[in-house]
Amino acid sequence: QRDIDDIREFFSNRMISGSELTEIRYDRSAKGYKLVNLKTTTLTNAELFAVTKILFESRALNKEEMKILVNKLVEACLPPGERKKMRDLTGNELFHYVEPRHQKPLIEPVWELGGAVYHHRMVQMDYQKANGEISHPLVKPVGIMCSEYYFYLIAYIGDNDKKYPGYPTVYRIDRILEYKILEEGFEIPYKNRFEEGEFRKRIPFMYTGKLHKTTFTYTGPDINAVLDRLPTAVAKKQEDGTYLVTVEVYGEKGLEMWLRGQEGTLYGQNF
Repeated sequence: QRDIDDIREFFSNRMISGSELTEIRYDRSAKGYKLVNLKTTTLTNAELFAVTKILFESRALNKEEMKILVNKLVEACLPPGERKKMRDLTGNELFHYVEPRHQKPLIEPVWELGGAVYHHRMVQMDYQKANGEISHPLVKPVGIMCSEYYFYLIAYIGDNDKKYPGYPTVYRIDRILEYKILEEGFEIPYKNRFEEGEFRKRIPFMYTGKLHKTTFTYTGPDINAVLDRLPTAVAKKQEDGTYLVTVEVYGEKGLEMWLRGQEGTLYGQNF
């Protein structure tokens, strides 16, 4: 079974532009495995253009990785006659692309750490904090997220090693100096299992802490700007035209910084 899994992974990483997707499937009648070529599904011109715009806006990759990724998408998804048009549409933005200041390649580390999440493998790492201090946490990785120019590893560490026991910790992947994925596995109790989608809604600013609710009054012209920024927010319109907003988030620091940055449209009531 390990050999079959290795061959599957080989073919999944080997597909080149214009080729068919190769899969290994078990054939009951033959009592064995067969290589099956499948028709490759690609993006339309409009879908590809939208994806490249999202990639550029994310600014989560260094310039070289962004260039390679966009070029591969164009090669893989479009026939030769359509590629020039797409390159003309994206070329100027790629030329002026501003990469994150850390300039580190991240595609491979993100994928490898994602594998540790999938297989529930412990990770030992050297992590450089914002103040320059280096720590050496042994973590249980449970998710990968991308938000506002950075990739993050969401992980649990020992309750004795953290400020908020029972809650996951957020690590910026570009600040991980070294990491080693161990053979040692881990389990998270079902009642506390990590649901990445639900967690994302409650951590819009990538600051962790206890889960709590905050209320504030919004006086601006478009409440949707708040609701889009805070996925768990519930807004109730008041008689004077303002909105009373209740939101549930992890930690207080990120939300408080954002509230104070919206002076004139938001008035905090409980944070």
